[in-house]
Amino acid sequence: MAMLRKAQIIKHDREGPGIYRMDFFSPEVSSRVIPGQFIHLKIREEGYHPLLRRPFSIYDVDNERGLFSILYRVVGLGTRIMAKRQPGELMEIMGPLGAPFTLPEEKGKIILVAGGMGFAPLHFLIKKLLKRNMEAEIILGARKAEELMGENDLVQLGVNFILATEDGSRGFQGQATDLLDKKLREGNYDYLYSCGPYPMLKKVASLALSRGIKGEVSLEEIMACGVGACLGCAYPAKGDKGDLTYKKVCQHGPTFSLEEVSFHNGPGD
Repeated sequence: MAMLRKAQIIKHDREGPGIYRMDFFSPEVSSRVIPGQFIHLKIREEGYHPLLRRPFSIYDVDNERGLFSILYRVVGLGTRIMAKRQPGELMEIMGPLGAPFTLPEEKGKIILVAGGMGFAPLHFLIKKLLKRNMEAEIILGARKAEELMGENDLVQLGVNFILATEDGSRGFQGQATDLLDKKLREGNYDYLYSCGPYPMLKKVASLALSRGIKGEVSLEEIMACGVGACLGCAYPAKGDKGDLTYKKVCQHGPTFSLEEVSFHNGPGD
């Protein structure tokens, strides 16, 4: 059961243009969280603005030190306030929340696809996969080189990663899905994980399912309550009989199987 608690900021570093990593001390969270889950963070110290909490994927965990980390980009009022927070300060968190990723029961070749900030929930997942001696590689995609993230962490893990930038400033020139299509044509993969913008996930699912590859995606969605009460994050999904239904991203997700999400009824369709 998710609980409210105070967590102390231990470290707060700038990782790139407008991108920050915040490390918290919270043995309760670090000992319970599973890859794919998130926390709901209270930004304001007093008053009512900003009113809503903000959801953040768990980026990393250090159980021995009782730490967990989040990765975020400054995009609005809430994250601008967060960027000013200093080590030693306390912040109120709720979590861990949400349905985690499902790890494959059998060993196989796994490919992960991250679009921009979509790398955040995949980093913790990669660490778990490597501990189970899974063969994994990841595609990191962004619009331009300075928006790529996680390279140093992936080098430390020793995992194979490939870069894709839309402007060609680093690695493969094109979208992450263009590189995924190329990789799937060249080799056989057993499982796929992905997180990023909706159009990217839609293409990822299409490419994987057309080749019979199973997998899961983590959806990015605005969440008001974080516990399934407000219905603000309801997302179109396929029911048991193939009919259209809606599921709450905060409660039933944020991770869903490729077959489960109804991408043809999502944003922009």
